[in-house]
Amino acid sequence: MTAKRIAVLAACRNRANLTVRCLESLSAAHARCAARCDVEVFLVDDGGTDGTAALVRERFPAVRVIPADGSLYWARSMETAWMEAEKSGRWDGFLWLNDDTALNTDALERLLAADDGASIVVGDIADSSGRRIYGLGDGGMFTGNFTYVPDSAYRRLGRICGEYSHAWADTDYAVRAKRAGIAAKSAGVVGTAEWHPLRPPLKGLSLRRRLAMLRDPKGWCLRDLWLFRRRNRGVAAAVASCAHMVFHVVFGERLGDR
Repeated sequence: MTAKRIAVLAACRNRANLTVRCLESLSAAHARCAARCDVEVFLVDDGGTDGTAALVRERFPAVRVIPADGSLYWARSMETAWMEAEKSGRWDGFLWLNDDTALNTDALERLLAADDGASIVVGDIADSSGRRIYGLGDGGMFTGNFTYVPDSAYRRLGRICGEYSHAWADTDYAVRAKRAGIAAKSAGVVGTAEWHPLRPPLKGLSLRRRLAMLRDPKGWCLRDLWLFRRRNRGVAAAVASCAHMVFHVVFGERLGDR
């Protein structure tokens, strides 16, 4: 049996301990199925200042660390990692992996068991209590914490959209996959992480700070919302959604989930 060639795509910025923990857990998971898959990691260090890149190069010399200037955030970092992987030849699939995830030792075995060569495989991530917090959701939607895109799906869908900054790009990819008739399958729980709210709270913030959050890629980024709605639902829906967000942000209220 020929081993599958899997390109692992990841991004990091100033959380060296978590990044190293993630790579250590990936190495342990790979050791259990090394005869069945070859794994190569493409890690974008987006302007980090805590020595993550140097530490990774020292501890994991096989990892390809790609430096960036701090302007990419998650989506553009993942697209950059994907482009670097493309330069290294043909892959059987591409695995998106968040660097704050600690993988279970059977994570890659679960991926390989679920992989049918056509479907996107999504691993669920649990918190310390065992509650599932990320992964495959209703209607085939998924988050990008542990998501495997086989070559057949990649050739139809292309890379993740780097026009986004931080959020929305994984949801956008899920929508594109669903429209193309590409199924998303669950690999079950593959690791643990901490839950991070999609958007920061607004209560108690000044109007000036709330308005600034509309421009913050890790805040209530109006630009990314506009892009997602326009790409997937049209200009009218984009205008309505953005107006709705501005209203709630200005008045310090919270929207529901995406």
